[in-house]
Amino acid sequence: MNRMLLHRRSAVVAALATLGLFASLAQAATRAPSASERSAIIHAFGDPPAASPCLIVRLAASDPDYGDVRFRMTKACVRWGFNGTNVIERGSAGRWSVKFEGSSYRCPVPAIPRSVQHDLGVCPEP
Repeated sequence: MNRMLLHRRSAVVAALATLGLFASLAQAATRAPSASERSAIIHAFGDPPAASPCLIVRLAASDPDYGDVRFRMTKACVRWGFNGTNVIERGSAGRWSVKFEGSSYRCPVPAIPRSVQHDLGVCPEP
């Protein structure tokens, strides 16, 4: 039974890795957040600090008040795995909040600037 569970987890990680590869190919321009931005974004995303090494945080180059959080696809991170798209926005008070979450949606997403959607790979087509 334990071996079967390990095999299933490996299959999930492999599938997510494939999806992540395609998503990363669609990205246009991002930048890494500062350490404080990264911490605030992960907090707003809702995951505990223990999940931090398993999360990839990027900011849109066209507007760094928008970012996204992605799952780092490694065996050690399966526990924190998720799929879908997550867009985080920095509000006027400087606080980050989740602007959009979804795994099945229509493009373009009305609540997010198109340049940001392109940068983050939410809707890569201009």
